[in-house]
Amino acid sequence: MNQMKKRISLLCLLGLVIGFMVSCSKVDVGYLRTRDASFHPDSLNVFHNIDPDSERGKGNLPFVSTRIQGVAGTNPINYELSGVKADSEELSQLFMKLYKEGKVSVTGGLIVVTQEAAKQLPNGRYSLTLKVYNEDHSADLKDVFKIVVTDDELIVE
Repeated sequence: MNQMKKRISLLCLLGLVIGFMVSCSKVDVGYLRTRDASFHPDSLNVFHNIDPDSERGKGNLPFVSTRIQGVAGTNPINYELSGVKADSEELSQLFMKLYKEGKVSVTGGLIVVTQEAAKQLPNGRYSLTLKVYNEDHSADLKDVFKIVVTDDELIVE
């Protein structure tokens, strides 16, 4: 009888161990919340002709957006350009080519357009879709930011 109790106890213990092992499936790490994600302002003006005497002209400084707001989640949170809408498919492809060459970048929630990229982009509006992701989560922010390319800098009085 004593040996029977030991076997039943051993079987129960074995059942518990198997049960724990089966219930341990991969659980998503952390979280990512992008419902309120936006840029303020939501556009960046980029110019072909820059005053050579300005700080931007002297230092060959890029055009930089404000940092995206409303993104929360488990770090590290990564950003990449996943799509561009422009007046034509060729312009969208040119923008993506410049992104792949590193002349346009999305770094830490900032969008950076080098002067070299600005000179290669024809005048127009470029609407960007960003992919935001961390270890186990991702979200596409469709048309979240616009880049407006013109010849000359806007004069604000």
